[in-house]
Amino acid sequence: MSVSDSRRDRVWGSVDRAINGVVRSHLDSDGVQEPFLTDSDGKRPTSIDQNESWSSLLIVTAAATTVGTVIPAGYNIGILNSPQQIIVDFCNASILHNYGTVIEETPLELLWAFVVSIFLIGGGLGAFIAGSIANRIGRKNTLLVIISLNVIAAIFYGTCGLAKSVEMLLIARLIVGIGAGLSTSFVPLYLSELSTPATQNVLGLLCPVGINVGLFIGQVLSLEKLLGNEEDWNWLLALTCIPALLCLAVWYYLPETPRYLFVIQQKTDTAFKELSRLRGLPIDKLGPEIEELRREATRVTAEISSDGMNSQSNWTWKTIWANKNLRWPVICVMVMHFGNQISGINAVLYYSTDIFLSAGLDRQQAELAILGAGFINVVMTASVVFLTARFCRRPLMMISTSGITIFLTILAICIYFISKATWIPYCCIAALLLFVVFFDLGVGPLPFFLPTELIPAGPRPLVMSLGCLVNFATNFVIGMTFPSLQSLMGVYVFAIFAVGTFAQAVFLFFKLPETFRPPRSFSSAATILH
Repeated sequence: MSVSDSRRDRVWGSVDRAINGVVRSHLDSDGVQEPFLTDSDGKRPTSIDQNESWSSLLIVTAAATTVGTVIPAGYNIGILNSPQQIIVDFCNASILHNYGTVIEETPLELLWAFVVSIFLIGGGLGAFIAGSIANRIGRKNTLLVIISLNVIAAIFYGTCGLAKSVEMLLIARLIVGIGAGLSTSFVPLYLSELSTPATQNVLGLLCPVGINVGLFIGQVLSLEKLLGNEEDWNWLLALTCIPALLCLAVWYYLPETPRYLFVIQQKTDTAFKELSRLRGLPIDKLGPEIEELRREATRVTAEISSDGMNSQSNWTWKTIWANKNLRWPVICVMVMHFGNQISGINAVLYYSTDIFLSAGLDRQQAELAILGAGFINVVMTASVVFLTARFCRRPLMMISTSGITIFLTILAICIYFISKATWIPYCCIAALLLFVVFFDLGVGPLPFFLPTELIPAGPRPLVMSLGCLVNFATNFVIGMTFPSLQSLMGVYVFAIFAVGTFAQAVFLFFKLPETFRPPRSFSSAATILH
């Protein structure tokens, strides 16, 4: 063992004992035995009880990864709305200072649209390369790349005002977008490979929860009375580095995933050492989990041999599509990510200010109401953690898509007749909030969680990258076309979103397999699909 590894183990050992004391104080002293695999007699051997499933290292890893990656991604989605006019004025002043000209209203609107949309372009790029990076340099090093991108973007954010450079603002938005794309593909992958059956539901949904928490924090801090003003908007944008730096502080002590080391890299000894450190148990007490790793490695190796590939890291879009067992699950992932955006969630939130104002709220009250909707978004997404631990995935998706379709239709009708009666604006508010509730029941969070149950370890990074690429691309297309569609169709634009969500429901009803099973193994869904 190297000196650095020994120092890391000593430091982590003290942290492990402290946090385990807190965790165990809140659990039944007897623990709850957690089954993994059935033996030849049909019995379920146990090696990790409920207390030890949530080891201190796993808790810190989950918290640090969420804070350092997806919270900044969500934060950068929610910070531009309130200070929009201030940043538009900065863009105009920057052009005047650097080029000696004042741009007219239409080009200025296009420039603002580019400031907003370049984040999505970066997100699509980051999502597209996430799988390849995660397989090439490892999960832990991919996390460091994301942290670095957020810090670099914050530097550009913080200095673009001093430099009077709109170009630096655009570069920052592109960089932080790449980081966001990497994060949404990487975090579900990384945490799912660290999870046990007792923790997989919580860890699998930390990505959408973190995005919504970051979005809500951005909405709060961007209020004019806080940082969304002419003096502080640079600091508002630059704060994206704070959670990244918090994650960086503990990055060295975070684990590489045993599944990546064992199944992908075939580094048996290193994988077992990381598994022991992650679970806080000696290797000889991790037999069922090690056996599951061996089974998955054998299955993936057999698939690779049948497809004529050289190693597990050589999965490509072509080989994934050629695998008949993977084809429909991959299409389901694409459809879920497409449906996440075609539901019209961003368009509905765009309308929310006008809806609240028409109900008689003043501008400040409308902002607080929007924050209330954002808080509901966070709470409902977090509640799905408990729902997925107890309910099947298909019913959650069917209920979610049905509710979205119904309340989108009601919302469109209410907006159309909003001036006809004094009570209709309140119906609009109720329909909007219920739309958010049903969105967060399934269509919002499950596209980031279900791929970890649908797709086996080898091709999983690429499939999750493709899913997030579809998500960002759809978001970009809707964002660029929605103003024109709104001008052309008015409230009837919601019909597009309602029909799109209904079509998603029909497709998933016939093609989405049920992946919920009692927690017997780390890849039960993948085994079922094969």
